[in-house]
Amino acid sequence: MNFNKDEFLKRALEYKNAWIDTTRKLVSFPSVLEEYDESSETPFGQGNKDALDWMLNFAKNDGFEVYNCDNYAGHIAWGEGEDLGILAHLDVVPAVGNWTNNPFDATLTENDTKLVGRGVNDDKGPLVASYYAMKILRDMGLKPNKRVLLIMGCDEESGSRCLSHYFSKNPMPKIGFSPDACFPLINGEKVGIHYFVNGSIKSHVKKMYAGERMNIVPDLAYMELDIDLKNEYKNFLSQKGYNGKIDGDKYYAYGVSAHAMSPDKGVNAAFILFEFINEYAKDELSSFVIDYLANDPFGHKLGIDVYHEEMKELTQNVGMIRIENGNVSIGVDCRVPVENHESLMQQKLNKALDGTKLKAEVHKGGVLHYVPKNSELVQTLLSSYRDITGDITSDAYTIGGGTYAKFIDNAVAFGPQFIGREDVDHQVDEYVYVEDYVKVMAIYADAIYKLVK
Repeated sequence: MNFNKDEFLKRALEYKNAWIDTTRKLVSFPSVLEEYDESSETPFGQGNKDALDWMLNFAKNDGFEVYNCDNYAGHIAWGEGEDLGILAHLDVVPAVGNWTNNPFDATLTENDTKLVGRGVNDDKGPLVASYYAMKILRDMGLKPNKRVLLIMGCDEESGSRCLSHYFSKNPMPKIGFSPDACFPLINGEKVGIHYFVNGSIKSHVKKMYAGERMNIVPDLAYMELDIDLKNEYKNFLSQKGYNGKIDGDKYYAYGVSAHAMSPDKGVNAAFILFEFINEYAKDELSSFVIDYLANDPFGHKLGIDVYHEEMKELTQNVGMIRIENGNVSIGVDCRVPVENHESLMQQKLNKALDGTKLKAEVHKGGVLHYVPKNSELVQTLLSSYRDITGDITSDAYTIGGGTYAKFIDNAVAFGPQFIGREDVDHQVDEYVYVEDYVKVMAIYADAIYKLVK
């Protein structure tokens, strides 16, 4: 049997329709976290449990060994020996915004060249591609010298409690990759830090609501006021060129969603509302947001900006805002390129909020993760990418996103998004090109083969 580029591409093409069908089925489960309940049989909700159950049963019926870890996570196993972990996730972010079609009924468009649906790229499509890569190698008769584990979690988008629980009961693989980012591969990830601003204010804002997740730029925000500024708001939207509307007593603003690791690619709808308030009904919260947060994805205004030559700049995303009856809660997601930055962030926030009834709390949510470019793992995965694509110039790089790769010291994020493709994760009408995933399956098959032959 020839374990080479041409054979992997040929077999991946044969599995193209199977990849489409399996991905569509997984997308049909609305695996969005609504409420975490560690005492429940569905700790991350029924949708996540259903998706996990279905994928495990699907693989079991296909002849693979499967394991469910208390509905937190599970794995599909093949082979024997030291573990190679492939870390993917079944949960998705909420399908907010105006989708063209039902986001949980993945749709083929543009002459069947694109598949559109929540999770097709983040991370159900890549999970399925990893599965079929394993199956391709098994079909080819490979006897791996490692046990290949496709580990599937249900809480990646909201803190990865799934894998923390899984690895409390199962050994950590010594090597692995996560199919949840971009090619060629990601060998470094920033520190995840959240900060929260809470307290009370005197304001004409009776209520404000923006954002469902801290790791998404809010593309919708609304507020209610105790004074009538409807005409002023309509004029404000027109003059500024912003998108919004008045509906009853609600003032709506529309932005553009984006991933929190690159908030500069989005437009935060809440900032539109705060800009209006600061002009027509100024209060201490609107002053703080405009002076220190608004339209500043890199933390320059607050003075928390920092840059590392390889890990790049700090980013911050004001992801969730709740105001009701004078009570304020704001959640901000930061991706920080250096360790031990929390104390400076706390100092700067304290200074910015001095004299107000608002307080800030900084919480570290992750660690810096780095695997050297010259490591055997990085060079092996790069060779698989280069062999299948012919791209011999692109190199490993670092990002602000946090992937499952952080759970394993010697693991990196590896695909599935190709260079030049639009970043659609967490966005309305999330889509992938079907032909890309033929290559993705071939790359993963080649990579697994090289790591376990």
